[in-house]
Amino acid sequence: MIQIKSVHIVNFRSIENETISFWKNKTVFVWKNSSWKTVILKAIEKLINSKKIKEKDFKNTKKTLSLEAIISYEWKDISIKLESIFDWKEIITNRFDDDKTKELLEKMNVIYIPSDRKINKDNKEDGYLKLIDLILKNKEKKLKEERYSKDKLKELNDKSWEKKTTLLISLLKLYLYSISDRKNDDFTVFIIDQPENFLHPHATKMIDSLLQEIWESENSQIFYSTHSTDLVSNFRKNKYEISDIVFVRMENGSTKTKKIDNSGWRFNKIMINLIFKNASIFFSDYVILVEWETEKISIPNIYENTPWEKYVKINKENLSKEEEENYFNLNYKNISVIDVWWKWALYEWYIFASELFGKENVIALIDKDENFYVDHDMIIKAIRKVHKVWHIYENEFKKYNWIVLEWEFENYYKIDSIKQYIKDEIDNRAEEFWEDFDPEKYQLSLKKLESRLENLKYAKKISTAYESIFNAFFRKYSKPTIAFNLSTWLTQTDWYDEKLLRIFAEIISKFDKKNNSK
Repeated sequence: MIQIKSVHIVNFRSIENETISFWKNKTVFVWKNSSWKTVILKAIEKLINSKKIKEKDFKNTKKTLSLEAIISYEWKDISIKLESIFDWKEIITNRFDDDKTKELLEKMNVIYIPSDRKINKDNKEDGYLKLIDLILKNKEKKLKEERYSKDKLKELNDKSWEKKTTLLISLLKLYLYSISDRKNDDFTVFIIDQPENFLHPHATKMIDSLLQEIWESENSQIFYSTHSTDLVSNFRKNKYEISDIVFVRMENGSTKTKKIDNSGWRFNKIMINLIFKNASIFFSDYVILVEWETEKISIPNIYENTPWEKYVKINKENLSKEEEENYFNLNYKNISVIDVWWKWALYEWYIFASELFGKENVIALIDKDENFYVDHDMIIKAIRKVHKVWHIYENEFKKYNWIVLEWEFENYYKIDSIKQYIKDEIDNRAEEFWEDFDPEKYQLSLKKLESRLENLKYAKKISTAYESIFNAFFRKYSKPTIAFNLSTWLTQTDWYDEKLLRIFAEIISKFDKKNNSK
């Protein structure tokens, strides 16, 4: 049994000094563009494949470049290490390989597939060619008449990237077939930069499934970087979990990595949620945590359509014109709105997101209702866990980025606006179906609307009351449908309560590092 347990990378390209541990046989590197995830993949490939170190590989040519991997082999940990120095345009590299290390390296096959899918110019270390060599080695008799050969593959230099990626799927299938009835002492390392490139979503999932099957069928290890929410959130308990994700980002010109500790499966509920939705959080810079879909759908609409100059004055001194124009643009600022399904889940998500992004980049938005004394204790518990403080008072919640609304989110809809919205919808239907229009039924509908809206003043659960009203007039409207249609109309007609808009203006201001640092 062979397994790469960790790598230590020093002075390699954008990396100053990083140690990354690998807990299982599949590791996924994520975050947004320009975080240099590829550099880590390239460092692993250069070390294990014994590739030549070049001048461009040095972050600082005045310092030593070092790549080291700790690999478990025959129940012992072996260190594979290289060190390079740049001396008067000459690169001197030392490899610390004893006989045991050389024996291990001979058993390791590295399949490296770059994001651009280019075929290696000299065709010696190309991942496609090495994969075909392994297939032929495993099933030489069965495949010797197949049309795939090195000569055919060399012609791929003139083929499109899409065809090369499609070919990769075929080769992975053939490789899985080739190892289906054999035992092999070799160890195969798959390093694929962005498996989803040039593929439609179904084919992307197919690559992930094939790699998973290969890992389960033989002694192998898988590394890839991705921008695909499907790939990063394809969790399988005890096989691929949150702790197998490496988050990569640029800080002060250097690549930094982070892993989330999921010991005791403390984030398993979040992991299940991420399988079905909210995996966009892995590619964000900031996050707004909310309870339900209504807020998740409505908030982007509010930010996009509100005439903010009426409610807040932006400090433009430190902003470029582009930043000023996109001050309330969630996509531009890379802010995700995450609905956590229920109040107590806010506790776990707040801890998780704070560990991932840093506590200053996470805001939790919660309704204040008749059960708030229970929520109150939950908020204090979450703040203590993240900020390591003990004495916390309700008037300090905002200080720790917990925004408590005065009441339910739906209370910020003006009742007169609901009346106008539903009346407009009824009028539109009357105009559309004028041939069957019944004036008496129309008047009855308006009276029924007045009565139901009057009852809103006494409703304990405003959100439920609104859903009941919409269902009465528009049959079975789902909550997401109500939220999208209504929030769009409310922002376009300026019918949201000004208190709510000021809260959202304050949230953006909290995330505005330039103005906050002044």
